[in-house]
Amino acid sequence: MRGFLIGAATLALACGPASPGVSEAPAPKANSVSRELVRTAETVSLQPLKLPRGRAEMVASVVDIPPGGTTTIHQHPWSRFVYVERGTIRVTNFDKQDRLDFKAGQVFAEVVAQWHQGQAGPDGVHLVVIDLVPPGVTNMKMR
Repeated sequence: MRGFLIGAATLALACGPASPGVSEAPAPKANSVSRELVRTAETVSLQPLKLPRGRAEMVASVVDIPPGGTTTIHQHPWSRFVYVERGTIRVTNFDKQDRLDFKAGQVFAEVVAQWHQGQAGPDGVHLVVIDLVPPGVTNMKMR
């Protein structure tokens, strides 16, 4: 055992000190790809986006609605951005008397200060929702 330790120490001294942070394997080449999904200045009902004045917080949430299920009838004081990760959703706008359908992969800006309701399709829906709101405030107003 003593001979092994002496041999290992001799080999380490012969090779010299390792350079800190240097790896023998080459660094991987950057290969990320960015693709814009949507760029808009308006909600789906053609309103200008509305963001809070002054300080704001970004709040990211997930919303799961079971097959055929619905949200409450609600509205948002500020713009809300939605990514449909899985499934489909129909949004009924009661103020404008219209319906819009969104499917997986779509991104949209919800209506502001208009009463609306979401209904999941036959497989349910999983949404990723982004709000910019004043600190400590929610972006939901319910009837």
